[in-house]
Amino acid sequence: MKSNQKRVEIIAEVAQGYEGNSKLTDLLTTGAILSGADAIKYQLVYADELATPQYAYYDLFKSLEMDEDKWIQISDRIHENGQKLYFDIFGIHSLFVAKTAKADGVKLSTTEFFNRSLILQALATFDHVIISIAGIPISELDELLSSISNEDQKKVCLMYGFQAEPTPLEQNNLLKLNTYKERYPTFRIGFMDHSDGSLNEAFCLSLVVLGIGVNTIEKHITLDRELKIEDYISALDATNFKNFVTQIHEYEPSLGSSDLSLTEAEILYQKKAGKVVVALCDLKAGAAIREEHVSLKRVPEEAVGTRLKRLDEVVGKILAKPVAADSLVSEENII
Repeated sequence: MKSNQKRVEIIAEVAQGYEGNSKLTDLLTTGAILSGADAIKYQLVYADELATPQYAYYDLFKSLEMDEDKWIQISDRIHENGQKLYFDIFGIHSLFVAKTAKADGVKLSTTEFFNRSLILQALATFDHVIISIAGIPISELDELLSSISNEDQKKVCLMYGFQAEPTPLEQNNLLKLNTYKERYPTFRIGFMDHSDGSLNEAFCLSLVVLGIGVNTIEKHITLDRELKIEDYISALDATNFKNFVTQIHEYEPSLGSSDLSLTEAEILYQKKAGKVVVALCDLKAGAAIREEHVSLKRVPEEAVGTRLKRLDEVVGKILAKPVAADSLVSEENII
């Protein structure tokens, strides 16, 4: 039996960790490529798309801006290694740059959730659009998703999870993922893991999510946590991110299939563990089987005959041939 569980996509989230520095961007890209992540994502920041000059972090946003040619170079590297490139976009200019750099998809963060025009243009431009639903009231989410065409719904992955720098374990509310899956069955569902990158939960939380059956897992990556570069709090360093990816894919086969029919291994287990009808005493051919004549017991695997699992299948029946005590009362023995 083949599994109907599709391989989960793992996104290495660089976010703003490249700090607008070309060399740092190269190093983070190398680490993300070597990690084996399916996709690598950056926040494509242009200050004037995000904030006014008076905003507290405007200058930080300005420092993150990089030339379009650099993003094209990064795109080429990632694609040469068979991985995907995603960008967080915050306006028409970053959408244009993402398209020019031949990104495989874009993400609209909670910041852009109510920017319906940008969402529609992203859907018109890309085949893969990630929409963050963190912190969004369900009524607002219903309204947005009901406006997306059936064809475009196939493009969308809804990402749950929020950054509390880091997000405490008990605030993740992972059961919401089940609710989202049931409420929006035509959309892919993903999880943004913002657990503390220094704790064991940074490895384990996504394993829990894997069991829920999400399509995508996003986790921050950094060069070295000791450097404390931008967006490091929830990040794993490049080496540990590789271990993270390996662990996810190592445990992924355990999901198997949701098909409730028995596998060959389960059938074999049932045969080994299950009790079947046996005679409690020597029984002669032509005898009518009474309840006190039989019981349920395990028998050797090599016992010949079709095994019966319930006493009511034989009580009141006539034996076609004699059966010795502790021997199988098979379907072939009764008439």
